[in-house]
Amino acid sequence: MKRNLLATVLLLLCAGYLLALTGFGVSAPFEISTDTLPVELSSFTAAVTGQNTVRISWVTQSESNLYGYYIYRGSSSELSVSSLISDLIAPANTPSQNYYVYMDNEISESGEYYYWLYSQEIDGSGTYHGPIFVQVEMDAGQGLPAIPLHTGLRNIYPNPFNPSTTISYQLEDSGQADISIYNARGQKVQSYSRHHATPGYFNLLFDGKDTSGSSLSSGVYHVVMISGKQVSNQKIVLLK
Repeated sequence: MKRNLLATVLLLLCAGYLLALTGFGVSAPFEISTDTLPVELSSFTAAVTGQNTVRISWVTQSESNLYGYYIYRGSSSELSVSSLISDLIAPANTPSQNYYVYMDNEISESGEYYYWLYSQEIDGSGTYHGPIFVQVEMDAGQGLPAIPLHTGLRNIYPNPFNPSTTISYQLEDSGQADISIYNARGQKVQSYSRHHATPGYFNLLFDGKDTSGSSLSSGVYHVVMISGKQVSNQKIVLLK
C-alpha cells in the first residue's frame, strides 16, 4: 500500500515537472500594451475670418513621436487633387492639450475650399485628418469679401494658451499699430510696433515671453492695441 502511494506521488511530481518544461497547460502571462496613438486630435476646424483669409485650427489632447503637421487645400473633397499650402508646423509632442492655428492668406476667389491636416510621424508615416469645408464669398467688384474694416483687435486664438497665441487685428487705414501686453498688476511685459502701408487684416504671434526673453508665468494678461486715436483691448489667459 505504501509502495503504491509512493509511486503515485512520484508520477505526479514527474508529470508536473514535464508540464513546467513544455509549458503545456500553463497560462501565458497577461501583457498590457503600452502603445499610444502618435496624436489624439479632438478638434479640427476652419473659418473665414477676413480678407482672403481662412483660419485653420486644431486641438490635440496628446502627442508623441510626431515630426510635424502640414496643411493641404483643395477645391473638392478629393484629397488626390489637393495641394500642400504650408511649411512644416512643429509639434509640441507633449501629453497635455495643445492648440494650433494656421492662417491661409492665399484665397483669391469665391468658392468652396476643403482642408486636410496631415500629421507626420518621426518614422515617416502619417495620417490625414479631414476634410473640413468653408464657403468663401468675395465682392464681385473688388475681389474681396464684403466685410468692413474696423481698426482694432480681432480674435486672439487660442485663449487660454500655452505657450503661444496668435493676435489678429485689422486696420481700416494704413498706419502704425502698437500692441502691448500687460500683466494683472498693470505692468507692461511685452510690446510690438508695426507699420502697415495698406489697410487690412494682420496677425501677430505672441510667444508668451517678456521683453527679456523669459517665459511668463500662468495668469491673466491684457492685450492693448493703439493705432492713431483708436484703442482696443482684450483679456488673455496663460495656463501652464
